[in-house]
Amino acid sequence: MMTETAMLFEYPCPECGNGVVHTTRIRNYKTKIKGYPFVVDEALIGVCDHCQAKHFAPEETERWEELFFQSLESRKAFLTPQEITEMRTALELSMEDFARLIGATRQSLSTWEKTERASPPSRTADLLMKLVRQALHGETVDVVSVLLEEAKKWGIVIQIRGTPVPAAQNAVIVLRPKSKRLHTPLPQTRDRTLAAEAAVAEEAPYVVETADGRPLGVLRYDYEQAALMLDITGPMPPWDTASMEIETQGGQRFTRQVLLGQKHCVLLLENSTLREKDIVQITLKVQP
Repeated sequence: MMTETAMLFEYPCPECGNGVVHTTRIRNYKTKIKGYPFVVDEALIGVCDHCQAKHFAPEETERWEELFFQSLESRKAFLTPQEITEMRTALELSMEDFARLIGATRQSLSTWEKTERASPPSRTADLLMKLVRQALHGETVDVVSVLLEEAKKWGIVIQIRGTPVPAAQNAVIVLRPKSKRLHTPLPQTRDRTLAAEAAVAEEAPYVVETADGRPLGVLRYDYEQAALMLDITGPMPPWDTASMEIETQGGQRFTRQVLLGQKHCVLLLENSTLREKDIVQITLKVQP
């Protein structure tokens, strides 16, 4: 309901002291509610007829907030009371235990499950419950994608430059080693041994990149174990094991199972004379 305009403003301007603040209707007024962009179809604000200073009435801004949350409800930005109740019931949890699970209070959860609730869940609680709901349905939860889509419902469009590696069940990751060499001049020395050592030190490691150019790790040859290793430096999918195929410069192919998990170093080849420069491509595929 539109706030009555007669007594909303109409008072001397406290900013300049020379004008009068009059009630002004503005259509499609752009503002922010709790930090999120929102357009009020028809807003009432006070404008000084002398200095043009804008004034806002508490009852009017409260109306904007109600409209904002109504628009969110209509865009299904929040889980409905029924969806929350069904999820909690599927987990066979009491209100108290489910509230503890998501870091809320029983009183708040009780309010969110009411059909005619006075207020929706907090955005943080709502996002967490949506992630739980997807996991409960047996879906692969791509957390970042879920958060990006939910942000759009709030009028926020976020672009992430470094997209995490997908965690799809049948995903395949193709990695290609690249030698990142430094192009600084060699130090001047008459000692050929020192010059050779400087040349070796100048070479950067073989960086392993995904097809779209994102660095995932560094190839390293372990001379003590005669093994080729992959030091993980970038985001890896949450796989415990994967099937790996290594292709060499000479056309050889090696296939083996590797353990990933939370490891920062993966054994690629053992008892091998193959070095970093010999590898053309590494293909990882998740185990079904």
